[in-house]
Amino acid sequence: MKNKLKFFIAILFVTFFAGGAFSREDQVLKAMKDELGRTVSKLKLENLSKPYFVSYYVGDSSGYYAGASFGDLVSENSSVYRSGKAEVRIGEKKFDSSNFISNFRDYRPLNRSLPISDDYDSVRKSLWLMSDEAYKIALERYSQKDAYRKKKDIKEIYGDVTEEAPVEYLESSGKFGKIEPEKYREWIKKLSSIFKKYPNIQDSDVFLNYSLITKRFVNSENTSYRTFSSELSVSVFLSMQNDEGFRINDSKIFLHNNPAGLDLDRMEKEVDEYARSMNEAYNSEKVDYYVGPALFEGQAAGEFFNQLFVRNISFNPKPWADKDEWLKYYYEIPKLNERIGKRIFPAFISAYDDPSETSFGEDLIGNYKVDSEGVKPGRLELVKKGKLEHIYASRVPDKSIRKSNGHGRGTVNSFVTASAGNVFINSEKALPYKELLGKITAMGKEQELEYVVVVKKIASYKDSEKLIGDPVLAYKLNLKTMKRTPINISEFDGMGLRALRDIAATGDEKMVYNFYQSDPYSYTGGQYSTSIICPSSILIQEIELKKTDKKTDKKPYLPNPYFSMRD
Repeated sequence: MKNKLKFFIAILFVTFFAGGAFSREDQVLKAMKDELGRTVSKLKLENLSKPYFVSYYVGDSSGYYAGASFGDLVSENSSVYRSGKAEVRIGEKKFDSSNFISNFRDYRPLNRSLPISDDYDSVRKSLWLMSDEAYKIALERYSQKDAYRKKKDIKEIYGDVTEEAPVEYLESSGKFGKIEPEKYREWIKKLSSIFKKYPNIQDSDVFLNYSLITKRFVNSENTSYRTFSSELSVSVFLSMQNDEGFRINDSKIFLHNNPAGLDLDRMEKEVDEYARSMNEAYNSEKVDYYVGPALFEGQAAGEFFNQLFVRNISFNPKPWADKDEWLKYYYEIPKLNERIGKRIFPAFISAYDDPSETSFGEDLIGNYKVDSEGVKPGRLELVKKGKLEHIYASRVPDKSIRKSNGHGRGTVNSFVTASAGNVFINSEKALPYKELLGKITAMGKEQELEYVVVVKKIASYKDSEKLIGDPVLAYKLNLKTMKRTPINISEFDGMGLRALRDIAATGDEKMVYNFYQSDPYSYTGGQYSTSIICPSSILIQEIELKKTDKKTDKKPYLPNPYFSMRD
């Protein structure tokens, strides 16, 4: 079985990635360009408008996947997949059929699985069928959008697509790492066996996914690109119940551009520390209500900046929706986009985004040469001395944005929207960790508190009514003994954008937080590789924590036999 898998991986790598892309002429790209030309020039129903804008995206993915639990392999697979999406627009740049939602279907683009061979005729046939369907959808959507505009008597029309210079960016080959199944199996078996030391964790899994990716794009404005990349992810999932029966489902993910960037020894230590911390959280103390300063460390610091800052200067502008009151449930509406020129951080915080950077001591997975719409990015100043300078922009204009800044991010499952690449957050009030700890201790004593709060991990997801996910792992720091005690399941109470201005200081050590940024659409599942380079600890002047309203679950009647046999 292993030899067959190894042989298959070698074959798929050679045929799928060395076929069209590396040969004399890329047959997939040729089919895309030829069918696009025919669609633009000839696709038209009698007495109806013809398309004024057409684009195709085709993504190839080939890779290896394996899963392990409790030291043993539980799954293994290799895959080859090709998918595409077609966009056809009716109207003109000032007002067209895009950026309008009339039903559930409109929240995702038209996409299909495509033939995995590089056969010109097969690929072109698939594009033809998608184009025909996309054209019919565009005709219907334009009519609905125009009716909505008239019904709402909308006078201010800012356009639906910006003017951009054509770009041709065609990489000739990919620098892929070698796929080594034998090595990966041993990695994840070893990592998953770490949980044999921690009896309070009920279930755990480790998954490795190594993908080789080719992206192709063409549009009717003579823009085209082809890029090659690879992604390696190691995901650790766990499930447990604390002593009161509250269920905790959590994960930790390691993301790299290729296996060369992976430090297995460091990963083992981090997984062990993660498992140990969660295991200790079994015995936790209640928090009825807490008001006071807090330290956000590690993942919690990264997600603090992401959820309150980065996501709230992304996804602009929001689409029109036939039922306006429904939009907030289906689309995450950013909260900072109207505050350009206003202070959103203290004056000692600045930030910029630069997708061209590839590393900061480790891989930055948010790097790219052209965005999903074929626009080349540059360094984008986001915040200067606490004031918001710019927000992310795709090719969808609004009142204040007339050009893309190269941050149109999309997937085959999701529309392109404005989002981050590599976000660098800098602090001029950076203190050594001991001083930061001393500062929060002094703040707590001044407020006559018995303890202060240290937040190590927060949920990366949240419901539509919250701006930030609740704590997953947090501690009480006793101000007399300096002992840390895990806090029982709790929730932030009313934590909002004000918390950004409430940053009192940061640590002087930087960290790389690599993660998959979810798109703003609730049901598409689109994600973009993103990196935040930020202080690894931040001190917030005041947060409020309350006990959760969640209900407990019954625990298993019998303990894990592995641990019961060793009692």
